[in-house]
Amino acid sequence: MKKLLLIILMLALFLNLVEAKNINITKTDFYKENRQAYRLEQGDGISFLKDNKEYIISLDEIGKNSIRLKSFGYKNGSRETFYILLNQKYSNKIDFEKDDIDDMQVNLLKIWDNKSKVDVLFETLKEENSKQENKEEIKNVSNELRNGLIITASTIIIGLIIFFILRKKK
Repeated sequence: MKKLLLIILMLALFLNLVEAKNINITKTDFYKENRQAYRLEQGDGISFLKDNKEYIISLDEIGKNSIRLKSFGYKNGSRETFYILLNQKYSNKIDFEKDDIDDMQVNLLKIWDNKSKVDVLFETLKEENSKQENKEEIKNVSNELRNGLIITASTIIIGLIIFFILRKKK
């Protein structure tokens, strides 16, 4: 009975070792080189320091033509997990601190044929968030639209007044 129990215990330990997958989180320094490419497998990722905070971006899922990365940012001092969808046509910009300044651009370079590995390019940025610029453009367009509607309505009202004045004279 003791031998059987020992064999079951050994098999249980051995099966866990066989099924274990090696996940690599690579430490990187974007202060030395602001543009770096990595070959990642499912679960792998990169780790880096920015403003004395450690960030990790990991490969969450590999699809047919796209991938999903998992990371987190800080909003009001608390960590917030978010996902980044990428394909080879479109890159994505990340704002880790939610301060309307894009911190990093991520590009998918290649998905390998067996869909077990991908090549991803990470580039640090320090530029104003395009969402902020879009808000200003929307305000400008709405102001122009409002002014155009006021001018059109004024023209119609003046035209109707002139029409009724000339109609009464006849």
